[in-house]
Amino acid sequence: MSFATDQVALLQAAYSAVLKGQAWRHGDRQLTRADARWISEELDKWTRRANAEAAANAGATPGVVIADFSGCGR
Repeated sequence: MSFATDQVALLQAAYSAVLKGQAWRHGDRQLTRADARWISEELDKWTRRANAEAAANAGATPGVVIADFSGCGR
């Protein structure tokens, strides 16, 4: 697992716990339902990074599209 996928797993656990009304602790940090928005934003960010890493490892070029206009007929 990469750092990004580790972060996704931690944030998913935290989000699940706080949505159930439980406090979630990791190291010195304790998160509560009041932190749900921050957790959600961080989860989105780290999920995008993990997906980009997975795409790069699979040989894809994330976020790049090459247009081919050779058949436009000029």
